[in-house]
Amino acid sequence: MTTNSVPTAARVALPPWSIDPADRGPAPALGDLVRAAASNWPDRPALHDGRLGLTFAELEQRARSLAAWLARQGVRAGDRVVVLAEKCALMPVLAIGIWKCGAVYVPLDATQPAPRLRGLLDRLRPGAVIALDDGEPVVDGVRWAGRTQVDAILSQPAPEWPTVAHRPEDTAYIIFTSGSTGEPKGVQISTANLVAYFGNHNEVLRFTPESRGFSLSPFHFDVSIEDTLLPLSLGAFVYQFRGVHAGAVMRAVIARERITHLIAVSTLLTMITEGGRQVTRENFPCLQMVMTGAEVCDPGVINVWKDNLPEVRVINVYGPTEATIVCVAHEIERTEPERVTAYPIGRPLRGVSARIVEDGSVVHEPGRVGELWIGGEQVMPGYFDQPEETARRVVEVDGVRYYRTGDLCSYDEDGNIVFRGRDDDEVKLAGRRIHLGEIRQTALSCPGVERAAVALVPSRGHDVIALVVMAADRSVVAAVEQRLTDLLPPYMRPALLAWSPELTVSSTGKTDEKRLMRRLAEAAGEASATHFVFTPAGDVEPMDRDAHV
Repeated sequence: MTTNSVPTAARVALPPWSIDPADRGPAPALGDLVRAAASNWPDRPALHDGRLGLTFAELEQRARSLAAWLARQGVRAGDRVVVLAEKCALMPVLAIGIWKCGAVYVPLDATQPAPRLRGLLDRLRPGAVIALDDGEPVVDGVRWAGRTQVDAILSQPAPEWPTVAHRPEDTAYIIFTSGSTGEPKGVQISTANLVAYFGNHNEVLRFTPESRGFSLSPFHFDVSIEDTLLPLSLGAFVYQFRGVHAGAVMRAVIARERITHLIAVSTLLTMITEGGRQVTRENFPCLQMVMTGAEVCDPGVINVWKDNLPEVRVINVYGPTEATIVCVAHEIERTEPERVTAYPIGRPLRGVSARIVEDGSVVHEPGRVGELWIGGEQVMPGYFDQPEETARRVVEVDGVRYYRTGDLCSYDEDGNIVFRGRDDDEVKLAGRRIHLGEIRQTALSCPGVERAAVALVPSRGHDVIALVVMAADRSVVAAVEQRLTDLLPPYMRPALLAWSPELTVSSTGKTDEKRLMRRLAEAAGEASATHFVFTPAGDVEPMDRDAHV
């Protein structure tokens, strides 16, 4: 079925971020995000996750059923509704249903440890929690709907539900990221931020009603809004990939589903590329665009896609959660075969401003490195219940609010922004933002730990998190490992863990992390172990696992 299958007189205009000026209407309420698509193409497939498929009419109807149930539970505009997120076709239904009540969508990682989840729920005080399994609630006194109940709610006849519109300043969603203080930070994105983002970024992405997207992002990661809710709002189809992250499997699904838009963090794009010989038009028959970001991408990977599929648009992007998903983009129009450093992240989207600041002065000349500040209509109002963190990161200059990213950048000779690294402990691993300070604080909270060093180190061809615990007693390692398991999600747990009986300090009296991590990485490269011990003689040896239990 094509866009033109609906008579022009009967068509409902698409949102203003449509790339077709003749088909743009006013911005819908967030709860009506797919109403135009459901009206124009009710029977068109909207979503599929390999198990469940939904048409646009079914997506809209189920969202209305959820909204009616939430309202009966007392959920009102401004209330926070938590979803314990999974990668499945029901997630957009839940987000839109929550928005139909004028409430705040808060997706949380369902796999994180119960104590960490309980702490977040205590902070959020949600009006309801929606889980996609039937496990026991982790908190008492909160309306909790498990999978069986959710399925029953969504199967109810959908009433004509009067969507409660968010005001521009109202919070649309909250995404939690790792925090330097040991407390996860809840990034609050307003309705105005999100609507501005849709318009600014679709100028680059160019989703249309004929597009077919491939969604790899977990739903507690804000890229899921970009690769799912944005295309759905325009009548595009989205395949929610929930299979094994293996190159051959992902390539097969992309071909089978006739995917036109591939958005993948650099780690996953590298897996799909798998050396490059499989990147052919035969294997990607419908592909129009490849976008990567969230971490530095090997220029060789980008070169493969642009060289092998020259008609495909290849885009490198950048965006902290605090500036609404993506705020800077660069299209690679021709490859640079000799390039060994990352391609530029580019220029700000329309509606976004950027400045590079060094020692209080704005940088203009190429090559000079400073901190990147992002300003304009996509900058968050602030962190949930952490005003001091907001004040530390958000500043106002000449009437424009800027988010201080902490990322070190410079300009190249063409005026494009180039990412150079971080000025603190924040890292990106497989597209996820991790603050190493949170891991360090968790380790230091164990009795007996005197100091702790944590860093990304190379191991067998990719970066992993390494932790060195300094304590008098080796047995503390078991307690640290258990504390990490209890309090941190799997992606934040160190892959390498070492114990040192002595403090290793630099000339300034600080823990000499670089020396510790260099020696640990060398030892890990020579042995297949994951646990190591620093000996009094200065060697690093594999640890007898039974010795620290």
